[in-house]
Amino acid sequence: MVLFATISPAITAKAATVDSITVAGRIINIPPKGARTIIINECDISPKSERRVVDLDSVVEFRERIPLSFGHTFTLNYKRNLFVNAYAEPGDSIFIEIDASKSPLEFHLSGDRAELNEEYAHAFADVTPFSYNVELPADTVALAEYMPIFKAAIDSCRKLIDDYVAANSISPETARMLYNGNIYDIANLACSYRGKNPDEQLAFFTDQIFDLTNPDNAKVMIFPYHLSALGRSFPEYAARLPKGVIRDIMYVVSDSETAPRRDDFSNPAYFDRVYGEEDPAELDISGITDGNICVLEGDSVIDLDRVNPIDWLSRRFSGRPIYLDVSATWCGPCRESIAISESIRDHFKHSDILFAIIWLKSDMEAWTKLAPTIHNAVQIFIPDDDMANRIMGALKIHGFPSYYFIDRQGIINSDGIPRFNSSALADFLKSKI
Repeated sequence: MVLFATISPAITAKAATVDSITVAGRIINIPPKGARTIIINECDISPKSERRVVDLDSVVEFRERIPLSFGHTFTLNYKRNLFVNAYAEPGDSIFIEIDASKSPLEFHLSGDRAELNEEYAHAFADVTPFSYNVELPADTVALAEYMPIFKAAIDSCRKLIDDYVAANSISPETARMLYNGNIYDIANLACSYRGKNPDEQLAFFTDQIFDLTNPDNAKVMIFPYHLSALGRSFPEYAARLPKGVIRDIMYVVSDSETAPRRDDFSNPAYFDRVYGEEDPAELDISGITDGNICVLEGDSVIDLDRVNPIDWLSRRFSGRPIYLDVSATWCGPCRESIAISESIRDHFKHSDILFAIIWLKSDMEAWTKLAPTIHNAVQIFIPDDDMANRIMGALKIHGFPSYYFIDRQGIINSDGIPRFNSSALADFLKSKI
């Protein structure tokens, strides 16, 4: 702890810019060839959210300023198995130290809100698995049948959290965040609920259990996904909410044909950030350092060393249009979309369209089992975490799956690329032949 005391004061002064935070830290005891990058994910639900890939400096430290428009949790990811959730408000400075020699990896947080974050980050990691086995009925089940099962799942997990809070003397503030996270973790499993009619659907998403107007909900990064599910089907609902951070988020996630007015936002700077025009940034793959990749092409598996996988793909299949899916083996929607797109890959197999899948942040054994079930696609497995992080940074990946298109000239872009399971994909690909 002496180490934190000597480092943290340098970053605790409030930043002059209040719509951002400073995230700094160090990783100690990195083994030879150990990962030397860390990902800072802002976890804002808007398209402008930043996922920053940061290289450690010569003394294995880092310091970054990232946007943050309102108080909520964000994540720091080191290697494949450490995801640290911390809470910050605009202007805060957060410091983390990770010990790479420990198994599992150990971390400690200091800086602003040190006591809260040190407690919350570890508690979050401990209680998150409580909801892993929750199963809900089909999305079309009547609300009268669905809601009791949904609430029973929340109550069951809450009792486990109650026991954890009591056993570990968790503070009331941390406990509230854990309880809110529990509700919206399970609600995230119900994002596609439709019920028997729109009235049932609206009644579910606005049920009292969600306490939609409570600004404390916004502190947990999973909450906006519930608003997003509500806003996709009922974009007009945003206008019913009182002016504040909840309504700001609701406007951002609602599937409305018209943008809200700046005056509608409680935080005009957030409006400016989300709706302000900017030139689309070109994807630059030059920062992806060469490394080892594993390629499955047809029935052949080959290991390649000292290559940039995107550059290799463009050169290996020069002149061919390439539809690129970036996925992870643990990602359910990734596996599902790949499985149901077998027919479209089969349809185009005699054209010069190439389908490619790059696997990031994935388990080699899981990929080895999954890969043979996928046909008519070149697959590239990235075993190195640093390379995976740099690919995510270069391609501006905010989540899996992500989709890209490499044209005949080798230019890669992500604008307007239909997803694997989109009905628009066939026409899109036909236009590229």
